[in-house]
Amino acid sequence: MGYYLVEGGKPLSGEFAVRGSKNAALPILAATLLAEDEVVLENCPLIRDFYLTLDILKTLGCKVELTGRTAVIDTRQIHDVKIREETVQKMRSSILFLGALLGREKRAVLGHPGGCAIGKRPIDIHLSAFEKMGVEIREEDGLFHCLAPHILGYHIYLKYPSVGATENILLLAAKAEGVTVIHNAAREPEIVALVQFLRACGAEIYGEGTPSIMIEGVKKLHGSYFSIPFDRIEAGTFLCASAMTGGEICLLGAEKNDIETTVEVLQKTGCNFIFEPDRVCMRPPKQLKSDFSLVTGPYPRFPTDMQPIIMSLLTLAKGTCMISETVFEARFHHVEELCRMGADIVIKEGIAQVRGCLGLHGAEVYGRDLRGGAALLIAALAAEGKSVIFGAEYVERGYEKIENAFSLLGGNVRLME
Repeated sequence: MGYYLVEGGKPLSGEFAVRGSKNAALPILAATLLAEDEVVLENCPLIRDFYLTLDILKTLGCKVELTGRTAVIDTRQIHDVKIREETVQKMRSSILFLGALLGREKRAVLGHPGGCAIGKRPIDIHLSAFEKMGVEIREEDGLFHCLAPHILGYHIYLKYPSVGATENILLLAAKAEGVTVIHNAAREPEIVALVQFLRACGAEIYGEGTPSIMIEGVKKLHGSYFSIPFDRIEAGTFLCASAMTGGEICLLGAEKNDIETTVEVLQKTGCNFIFEPDRVCMRPPKQLKSDFSLVTGPYPRFPTDMQPIIMSLLTLAKGTCMISETVFEARFHHVEELCRMGADIVIKEGIAQVRGCLGLHGAEVYGRDLRGGAALLIAALAAEGKSVIFGAEYVERGYEKIENAFSLLGGNVRLME
């Protein structure tokens, strides 16, 4: 298990070029299976989950070439429809290969997906929608055996605007017979990016970014060139790290629209922003403040992935903030670890009460999931003294060499293997 050694108390200031989005890249990689020609993806995030997804494509028989941040994927020689159980357990987004394989090969075998331990994330929404569209599903020995001899369009009403289910249905419906409409669809920017990619390959899809998405199935999808959009969670993480340490930062390649809810919260704490095309600059106040409440939810509400990050920031803000986590019930693993560093946080009935403290101190703490680990890392950067953050492998799933990026901005972070 890798860990970070951090010496805190130094402001993070300067320019940072935000990398490609993890949550956009992974479903787009799965979607390449639907294309019958070569696909070129630019601005790829060089993170652990991206490499794992490339490995899945390779095991299926795809040809993959990665040069810098550009991936060239040729799926024409696919020869397998089973996703290995050990791979599936490492990464929840592997569930998206179910829709892509069924759309391509009309059959698929997949184990139960894994990922971060942040609460229940059932896949019943996916499977129910698939069955309505003609997929035959049999569960045996922990594997889902799926056959789809005839995929038909259908009106799917989601009980919750699940991002993963919306993406999976899009992949299955892109080449289905007839029209599919997803009602109560997820509206996240990553959904919009997936639709834009599929449309670049020849798909007929309308309404992305709204609660209703219509897909007119086509017989064939061709290859395309596509650039992965910036990672709005990485952008928010660096904004919070800079504000928490008292530094000024400019994010390159970022746009206000996709990080608007995070920006609004930071403005409530006293941070000032300047917005330019492909550039977001922030200056924090001398004293952060927090007399407001925060509720996570599906887009366009405050993103659950930013909840641990913003909580870390609010530990040093004057006042009290109430944070309600409505997406993942177990997304408070980081609270106990932040308290070890001097934070004043109490959880009651699923709501975290964060009271600002005078300062954090270095400690030995454990990150147990991706965003929780990042929250501890930025807390250590703002704390006085030295900290050890275990669980670097979780952070590496979603951030590319974050220790180098923080160090270039003035932080003192080392990754120890």
